[in-house]
Amino acid sequence: MKKCKLIYNPHSGNKTFKFDLDICFSIFQQAGYEVHVFRTIQNGDIRQHILNMNTDYDFVVVSGGDGTINIVVNALIERGLDIPLGVIPSGTANDFAAFLDLKTGSVEEACQLIVHEKPKKIDIGLVNGQCFINVCAGGLFTNVSQNVDKDLKTALGSLSYYLKGIEQLANFRKIPFRITTEEKSIEENLYLFLVLNSAGTGGFNHIAPSASITDGMFDFVGIKAKPVIELPILFLKIFNGEFVKDSGVVYLKQKNFKIECLDKHFHETTIDGEKGPDMPLDISVLPKRLSIFGKF
Repeated sequence: MKKCKLIYNPHSGNKTFKFDLDICFSIFQQAGYEVHVFRTIQNGDIRQHILNMNTDYDFVVVSGGDGTINIVVNALIERGLDIPLGVIPSGTANDFAAFLDLKTGSVEEACQLIVHEKPKKIDIGLVNGQCFINVCAGGLFTNVSQNVDKDLKTALGSLSYYLKGIEQLANFRKIPFRITTEEKSIEENLYLFLVLNSAGTGGFNHIAPSASITDGMFDFVGIKAKPVIELPILFLKIFNGEFVKDSGVVYLKQKNFKIECLDKHFHETTIDGEKGPDMPLDISVLPKRLSIFGKF
């Protein structure tokens, strides 16, 4: 009999996915799949479960946000498995799912897609030995998602990130970075940088409108340290995907990056909204490394 693994995070987003489990069971079982469920209860248990699970599943489904998806992908890669992955977005921002054209809360639609469509091969990123599916970031604001209270996330969703970001305005300062690619090396004072696999992050889905998860390339977006008064217009352009020629932005499209912070007091990064490795960063693309269900 065909079978699938369903992994879900009961604490993601508004914590309501548990009420949708029967929808998943019904759709998968009607399609002829035996469903095996794993509910995460503590840090590290998803990775441990995947490292020890049977490998004869037809596909793995994960319900959660970008952070939960990241954990599953890293564990699958660590074990060397190429089992197709389905996503049911139930986190706060769900940036990667948005790029797959999967709507938050549309459990039935996501499950139907998994059983009726074929998976496609996509690129994933590798930074200092850790995989990322959507974004690697550094600088100001990039740790916002980690510092937001869980209850506030549940109550306000993505709005909680923006409110936390406003709190950080008092810490606004320029940070010196060196960005090296196969073609050149540049030094620039930035407020923040994003290395994007898909088109957006933080609920803004058009930051890099030309981004593709199948082209073997990343889109680098760096916000130059400019007078604060100039930032609102610049950010508006960035969020609308109209920034490429703006002098306030460093925009690069490459498959490999080395990113160094020239300020020894700053070293934090994030990957897919969670704490990432310390600087410096060695970032490379793993082309067509993951099979995934999506509309792209």
